[in-house]
Amino acid sequence: MFYVRLDIISLSSDFFLSTLKVVIFHSLLSHSHCSGPDIFFHSHCSPKYCQVSRLPTHRQRLQLETTSNQHHRSNMSRSNTANPPNYNDLLKKTEHYDKDERYMAISDLCEALKRNASRVNTEEQGVGGANSSTPHVIIDPQTERRICSAVLGLLDDKSNDVQTVAVKALGVLLITVQEEQVVEIADRLTALVLDVDKSDLRDVYAIGLKTLVETVPVQMGNVVSARLIHRLIRGIDKNSAAIESPPDKSMTGDEKNKLDKNLEEIVLACLNVLTDLLTRFGGSSNSSMTNQHESLLNVTLAQLASSRPNIRKRAGSTIGVLATVISDTLLHRLVDRVLEQIDRAEGLGKSGKKRARQAAASTTFGLAARVEKKDALMTSDLQGSLITSDTRSLIRTVCTVSGTVGHRLHQGHVDRIVPIFLRFCDPDDAVTGDDEECSDEEMEDSTNNNAFADGLSEEAAIAMQIDLRESCFAGFESFVLRCPALIQPHLDQIVLSALAYMRYDPNYSYGDEDDSEEDQDAGEDDETLEDDEEAEEEEEEYSDEDDMSDEEDDENWKVRRSAIRTLTAVVEATKHDPSKLWIDKYAWRKKSDKKITVAGALVNRFKERDENCRVDNIECFTRLLSYTVSAAASGVLVLASPSSMDTDALSASGAVVVDLGSKVSAAIVKACEKQLSAKKGGERSKSSAIALLSTLCLAPCGIGGSDQITSVFRHVKSILSSADDSVSRRGVMASNKSLKLEALCLVRIMLSCNKHDASHVKNALIPILLPELCMKYDWYKVIAEALRVLMEVPHLIIVGSATKSEQESVANSLYVAVEPRLAEHDLDQEIKECALSAAASLISLLHSSLTDDQKNKILDLLLERLKNDTTRIAAIKTLSVIADAAQNSSELDLTPIMNETLAQLSSMLRQQHRGLKQSALECIDRLVLCLGPESGAAMDDGLFDCVLEDLGKMITPTDLHFCSLGCSACTSILKARPSTGPLIKNHILPAVLELSKSPLLQDKALLSLQRLFGQIILSNAIGFDELYDSLTHQIGTGNSKSSKQMISNLAECIATIAVATSRSKQQTIVENTIAVIELSNGNFQLTQLNLLVTGNIGRKVSLSMVPGATEKLKKLYDQAFDSPNEDIKHAAALALGRASAGSMDAFLPGILAALEESTGKKQYLLLSSLREFIHCYREAKAGGSDLSSSIPLILPHLEKNCENEEEGVRTMVAECLGSLACIEPTSVLPLLERLTSKEGGHNILVKWTVGNAVKFAIGGRINSNEIGPYMPTFLLLLQEDDLAVKNVALLMVYSAVHHTPQLVAGLLKEQVLPTIYNLAQLNMERKVDLGPFKHTVDDALPLRKAALSIVATCLEKCPSSLDIPAFMPVLAKAMADVEDIQLQAHQIVISMCSRQPLPVVAAADTFVEPLEKTVNKKKGTKTGTELERVYEWIKSGLRVMLAISALDGAMNSRKFADFVERIKRSDPHRPFLRAVEEEI
Repeated sequence: MFYVRLDIISLSSDFFLSTLKVVIFHSLLSHSHCSGPDIFFHSHCSPKYCQVSRLPTHRQRLQLETTSNQHHRSNMSRSNTANPPNYNDLLKKTEHYDKDERYMAISDLCEALKRNASRVNTEEQGVGGANSSTPHVIIDPQTERRICSAVLGLLDDKSNDVQTVAVKALGVLLITVQEEQVVEIADRLTALVLDVDKSDLRDVYAIGLKTLVETVPVQMGNVVSARLIHRLIRGIDKNSAAIESPPDKSMTGDEKNKLDKNLEEIVLACLNVLTDLLTRFGGSSNSSMTNQHESLLNVTLAQLASSRPNIRKRAGSTIGVLATVISDTLLHRLVDRVLEQIDRAEGLGKSGKKRARQAAASTTFGLAARVEKKDALMTSDLQGSLITSDTRSLIRTVCTVSGTVGHRLHQGHVDRIVPIFLRFCDPDDAVTGDDEECSDEEMEDSTNNNAFADGLSEEAAIAMQIDLRESCFAGFESFVLRCPALIQPHLDQIVLSALAYMRYDPNYSYGDEDDSEEDQDAGEDDETLEDDEEAEEEEEEYSDEDDMSDEEDDENWKVRRSAIRTLTAVVEATKHDPSKLWIDKYAWRKKSDKKITVAGALVNRFKERDENCRVDNIECFTRLLSYTVSAAASGVLVLASPSSMDTDALSASGAVVVDLGSKVSAAIVKACEKQLSAKKGGERSKSSAIALLSTLCLAPCGIGGSDQITSVFRHVKSILSSADDSVSRRGVMASNKSLKLEALCLVRIMLSCNKHDASHVKNALIPILLPELCMKYDWYKVIAEALRVLMEVPHLIIVGSATKSEQESVANSLYVAVEPRLAEHDLDQEIKECALSAAASLISLLHSSLTDDQKNKILDLLLERLKNDTTRIAAIKTLSVIADAAQNSSELDLTPIMNETLAQLSSMLRQQHRGLKQSALECIDRLVLCLGPESGAAMDDGLFDCVLEDLGKMITPTDLHFCSLGCSACTSILKARPSTGPLIKNHILPAVLELSKSPLLQDKALLSLQRLFGQIILSNAIGFDELYDSLTHQIGTGNSKSSKQMISNLAECIATIAVATSRSKQQTIVENTIAVIELSNGNFQLTQLNLLVTGNIGRKVSLSMVPGATEKLKKLYDQAFDSPNEDIKHAAALALGRASAGSMDAFLPGILAALEESTGKKQYLLLSSLREFIHCYREAKAGGSDLSSSIPLILPHLEKNCENEEEGVRTMVAECLGSLACIEPTSVLPLLERLTSKEGGHNILVKWTVGNAVKFAIGGRINSNEIGPYMPTFLLLLQEDDLAVKNVALLMVYSAVHHTPQLVAGLLKEQVLPTIYNLAQLNMERKVDLGPFKHTVDDALPLRKAALSIVATCLEKCPSSLDIPAFMPVLAKAMADVEDIQLQAHQIVISMCSRQPLPVVAAADTFVEPLEKTVNKKKGTKTGTELERVYEWIKSGLRVMLAISALDGAMNSRKFADFVERIKRSDPHRPFLRAVEEEI
């Protein structure tokens, strides 16, 4: 016999039961052992169960449930569509005597309410659907009340199942019924929760009340809050007072305890509901709870004095939520009250008590003032109850508040909190078993001085101390992370305390404290870790049993862990400049003058015996090291290395130097090795040590020399050689795999980081680790990582100067390891790709050590992979690497696979996959260069014809990237096979001629096209005259006009083919070009083209080789300056400058002489020529000519024109000065410095020019060491009153921050940022009368744009140099500025959300008003582009809102949370929100 449960059934009917009979019958008949059993249903069973005569199998039960569900859904769907639910029948069944009937009734009622609610929502939104034809059932008020009563009544049901469904039904009911019923439910549930006699079901009622708070509609929140808040406050007050009241004499002790427990449950339930109320409705500005914030504050604070620890803990959590919604005034009052009570505590230890007495003696209040203050407190709402409160709860409360709204506290609060906390974690009270100076009495007093202060036992007192200190350090951690600016004055004290307590272990002596301390402290002494092995043996002498017994009784590790986490917070807060943690020293031991840095202390404590503390310690130091390397990369500090200059010299230059010399690295490596070799060391410790070693590889000295590398490899070998099944502990197999993966990552980083001596790494790798790397592993991730390591080995062997025998041995080992992985097909994709990369490295670098059979085998496998769709891209990249190597080595012959490979690559050019086509083009470009002489390889007929035909189709002006790759591939084919010239002419020439006249042609595509044209001439694929005529005929004639860009591109191409031809041909071309210019006959475009051709030819070859050419050209250029056509003037200026680069002596003196005599437009053109000459000189170094002798001749002309009235002339002068400064900084920079200080009538114009010149010099990548000393002078331009000079100075700063941030990083805070913050808020609007209307002009708008651009770039390039707190008000104001400024500010906020989240959270309230105006922007009558701009503006504001709301703690801001809630409920904003969320 068995029972079939019908829990899933929510409709009881004869139809269903008959269906179920059939289903069960067929299920049992389908069993192989059943041949028609008698099946019957017992009539005495409840509807929830049906009794059947045979037990079905598991598969039959699954089939039964599936079929029953299908029948049930279909029946319910038909019945729901046709017949709405009969609420009267369901309500009657809820009172049935059978619990199964009640269960089914409440389940059906819940489902019916859900469907009705969903239909209401659908109709309100106007959305049609499958059920839209069936209107929802309108429930009359009387029925609503009956339903509410029934659901509430079932909360008292004897069946737990019925109670559970009733709670679920309650959540649905609250969004269905009217407000009157919601209020009634709230009243009823509150009364049940507060009823002392309902203890058995209080959990159910509390869950129901929490469900009400969580699901009640937002529009009813105010009413529900008002209904609940007063009763909950009274319930907390009344019951907490009853708990603390003396027992009734008529009650026994057990009765009193039972009653107190009942009352405690009521208080906890009320605090829970209050927390949910505050979370959901506490921040609403129109909520009735806002008026009750003060009452809530008082009642929750009073609970901190409760004798019940659960109440104190829950009250602290409630206060943490309350702190996020109360006003600043109440928040400050809250903090003040709590601090006043903590201030009354004595502290811990002798030093802690001494601090307390000193604080009491040094208070500014006299005795009378203190009495008056105490009396005032006694008459407050708390009535002095906090005076005897548990200090731990108070400290936890402060920690909770600081963690949620720490940014709202002010400096005074932090200045009070830190000294109070230090009473409980004074560094002098931190003792260990290694402190021999401490007497036994001091040790005893440090742990037991509070044992009897409150009548506590010794064990309880120790536990209290541990909890207090742990809470204090948690508070420090919170303040350091949340309030970095406020905590800065106290940071040294916090660090000292954390350092002292990270070694707080009074019950254990490590025995080597002194030796380790000296060794780890940044290499202060010359001693090394001589006693490490002995210390390690001493640690290993610990038996597991002793260790476990100690851990059971000793919980001091909690203090050490919290201190380490505080140090981790300090490391995080100083991540942009962690130099102080390496330099500043602290006396971390009691009665000892020895000092140590934070970094040294962390390394010293790697020996920590507790696993959790040890892992946190190593991870903290790893983070510090990582941030230090990043800071060195950004120029904030300098990591000293053997290759760098002397440390003293670096320090004298003003750089912050951190020395990670060999002694420091060796100490770190030694400490990590102890973790890797520890027999009792956990997997987490080993993993952390490996991560630290990986980070250390990024430092200048890496992990050290030969000894360190060898030792690390030995430890890695032991990890890799350990079998997964060698131990039987649960989870060991997975941890071994993970550890192997991390160890392999470490080896890969060591091989590829280039921080170690390659010969040392090679000598250690080959005998120790290479055999292990070539082993076969099981886990695919380990296999892939091992192949990545093998990929780095060939390069190491080459640079490590391995002998021939070593190369052959390594090559054979790698081949044996890689070839099987390359040949297998049934492998993970990651393994296949890694095997291809490893094969590429092997065959490209060690091909000379492989046999021909081995090389051919790998090449055949690569070709096979090339034909596979899943590996073809990886195979293409592999072939590209091998092709590069084959170009430089005759021993690597790719001809066996060349034909088939090119055919495959050519077919891929016809695919739609863009990435595939790009990879194929790049591979063809490299592969064809391996062909060598034409007779060296037998190519299939028509292969190049097919390839070039496909390439010709890809060269189109619509895709310049493919044009660049295609032209480059054609150039390589023509270089390798000049005989393909006719094919180039047929397939490629029409395409490239079409490309040459495209106005979009530029940059890489233009360079590739020029190289192709040059190769065509060199290979004689097409005659010069034919190609020249084809290019010149691209110029339009008659009415057709060619663009300036097209003419410039054609001139570049013509000059390229001219330079590629013979010297005699070049002379003829120059002469013909001059003749065409002289006989232009009014064809301005042809004249412009030929002028540019002469300049481009003259830039690459000297025009002095043509007799009389330079004189004719100077005359032609001078005549062109007077041409009525502006394009010809500019073409002549460019041509003169470019020709001067190749013939400096012929043209430059004439330019300088003309500058002295000319004015106006001609002067501008001559300066353009000079600028072009300097630019071309920098590119080609003028064919070896020296410009230094000409600079003294050039500078006077430029200095004279610095104060020219024409802005265009001054801009040209600035560009020339900037370019010259990059060439000859010693001559130009002093001139610019002198001009900066120039006084006179035109000094404003001069300073404007200087600012632009410096900007161009920085953009031109001037040596930062050359310009650095002059930057303070140049930054003085920011102080000028003229707006134009200010704007240029801002652009100069922007260029410096963008290109070389180290130039201004040290000057930002003092000299730059104050001015930038002021300019970002500058507003200078004026009215311009335009006759019919007036126009408003804001002269300061460019300044504000430039200032915000600087800040945005600083956030990316040098964030540590910014004063973020001072910038937040500026940013809030910018978000309310004009549209362009707003969009800039929005981008800055979004960037800060990922880079500087804490200041953004702190300033969230200030962003609400400008964001609300932005997202509610009215579109008015705008259409088209203007309407799109409005929509983009709105979406930009919504992006900012969503970015801020995603930050941890942002929604704790009441004002911001209300704003987000309003916008998300707003129908007009929903489409914009959906669009923004889709972007994210």
